[in-house]
Amino acid sequence: MERFVGVDDARGSLGRLVEEVAGGGDVIALTKRGKALAVLVSRDEYMKLKLVATERARAELGEALGAARQAVRAAGLDVGVIDEAINAARRL
Repeated sequence: MERFVGVDDARGSLGRLVEEVAGGGDVIALTKRGKALAVLVSRDEYMKLKLVATERARAELGEALGAARQAVRAAGLDVGVIDEAINAARRL
């Protein structure tokens, strides 16, 4: 469930709101003039979201590298060029 709290109201009760969310309570959307601007979530929920984003980014990178390798092969070049470029970028 999601609860909406105005930023001005949240200022005076931030400690209580944090405890509620950390204790497994609802996600709290912080609003200003009726528009949600930020979200207060528990650390556990944040870590789950971060893990999902990282896994998605790795999958997208894997797909992009696969496409780059295919393009390099199609051009008749050595696929090792991709790995050399990756290693060079890691040293930056």
